[in-house]
Order: sequence, then C-alpha cells, then structure tokens
Amino acid sequence: MTVKITLHPSGHEFQAEPTETLLDCALRSGISLDYNCNNGSCGKCAARVISGRIGEVLPHDYVFKEHEKDPCRILLCRTKALSDMVIEANEAHGVNEIPLQRIETTVHKIESPDPDIHIVQLKTPRSNTLRFLAGQHVALQIDTLPVRNKSIASCPCNGMYLQFHIQKSPGDEFSEYVFSQLKPKEKVMVEGPYGDFTLDDDSMRPIIFIAFETGMAPIKSLIEHAIALEHEQPIYLYWLVDQDNPHYIDNYCRSWVDALDNFSYDAMKINYTNGDIVDIDRLEQELTRTAGLILDKHDDIDQYDLYVNGPAWLFSGMKSVFMQGGIPEAQIRIDSMKRY
Repeated sequence: MTVKITLHPSGHEFQAEPTETLLDCALRSGISLDYNCNNGSCGKCAARVISGRIGEVLPHDYVFKEHEKDPCRILLCRTKALSDMVIEANEAHGVNEIPLQRIETTVHKIESPDPDIHIVQLKTPRSNTLRFLAGQHVALQIDTLPVRNKSIASCPCNGMYLQFHIQKSPGDEFSEYVFSQLKPKEKVMVEGPYGDFTLDDDSMRPIIFIAFETGMAPIKSLIEHAIALEHEQPIYLYWLVDQDNPHYIDNYCRSWVDALDNFSYDAMKINYTNGDIVDIDRLEQELTRTAGLILDKHDDIDQYDLYVNGPAWLFSGMKSVFMQGGIPEAQIRIDSMKRY
C-alpha cells in the first residue's frame, strides 16, 4: 500500500512504497533531497518526522551527534514509511545547493543506435551516487585523454546510472577513443555537476523543448524529470537534426506520446551541411526559420516556458524570433555548456 509523504517547509509531496526507503521514493518522484552516500554512512539525508509512523529502519553506520539526537530524527536513505507522513527535510532549490563531486565510475553499457552515435552508460559506486539536477553536465576524464564536458541524458531519480550521448567526431581524441576502444568495466572519472540549464519545477506553464542533434541528451533528462514530478501541463518536444542524420532514439520519444497525456513530439529535419562540412550561416538561417514554424503552432506563446539546447550564440536568431513572438526572456532557457 502506497502512502503519501509531505515535505516541510516546501510542501512537496510524493508517494512512498513500504518496501523502499524514503530517499529512493523521493528521488524517483523528481524531488532533490539532500544526500550523499545513500547507505547510511554520512548523515547528509537526516530529517525530522513531524507526523506519521516510520516502518523498517535499515542498519546504518552513522551515529547522530549529541546536538542532533532526537527520537523523531531519521536517515531518509535507511527508513521506510508505514503511514502517511510529514517530514522536515533539506531540499536543493537550485544549482548552487548541489555540491561539486568527483566520482570514479565504470562503463556499464555501450549502445550504438546509429554508427555515428554511442550511448554510454556509466555506473557509480552504490555508496557514492552522483547528485545533480536534470539538464546539468559533467566533465568526463578517461585516463590521459583530454577532458570533455558532456550533458547527462538520464534522470536524477537514479544517480547511480549516468547516460551520455556521444557523437563521432573525426580528429577528436576523446570521440575516437569512445568509438574505437572504450569497453565495459573501464574506469571513467566524473566531475561535476555544472551548468544552470535546469527545469523551473514550480512553473505550471506549458513547456516547449527544442533539441538539436545530440543535444537531445539534456532535453531527455529534463523531460524525464518533468515526468517524475507528474506535472500535468502540456509538453511539446521538437527534435532538429540534419537531413542526413537520424533521430537516434525516435522510438523512445514516441513512447512518451503513447504513455502520456498532453505530450507532443515532432521529429524535424533541417538542411545545414554541404557534404561533410557544416555551413554555419545556413544553420543559423535554418534554426531561425524553424523557430517561426514552431511559433506558428502555438497560440498565447507568452504563456509558455522554452528550453533550447545551445550554444547560445548559435541560437540567438531563434531566441529573437520567440521573444518577438511574445515569450518573455525570463521564460527562455538556453543550454550554456562549454563545448570543445
């Protein structure tokens, strides 16, 4: 039997299963509680029960300090719920509240939905999962290769498995290694998270997501987070790729359409290459033109939140079109990850 957990002072609510810890249930629901080890060692997820009954308490090594001792104090990562509860707990309300972390991970799985795309899944130690917000990125370090910033494509609801979308880039050492040599169980150092391309969790406005090529990665993370939060506002996803490139997780995107009410997906092709050469001027023109097409599909555009994966300089024309159409600048977020 599921029970309802209400967090104080935010008022956020989530459903808890009696077989799962409160922390796991909260993270799965898209709520960013304060935690670190997830195994009862560090005490970061300590919280206070205001009302309700706790269930099973799993063994843990952390000992509450004298000033922390309180019969109502619990570790969320080791405690299960027996009834509806109200709990006082610390939550992250922005990127400044997420600590910088450095974690040695292992390659868990490599998939190739297209010859030029690898989807790499890294696994953290169970005792040291990555805490991040949807849409953020990390720095990946493989041995002595150049460090590369990559957006996390997975949901923060499970920080133990981190997904990245890597595009083949001839001449780039990191990309060439991933496509020719990277193997399961290999070590990859992860540092982060970085960036403020994150969801406004408190907004109930309809959302337009615009993904460009493998920039689908942070957009996917944002959408999965929005789904976990069970927000009911309409979500519109537009995924732009070059005419010769694939929508490499197209079936996954269409599964959202099938499973969710008020979810729309448009796989769009644009033309910005001349052979293997990217024509920057044509690309900017295509992005600006596409913005006009998307704008025509939506009435009351000033009532929308817009998320676009960057870089910002490339999308300046698109941003201008939407602002001229009526979206306030404060409701537009563009990915600002540093690219190499």
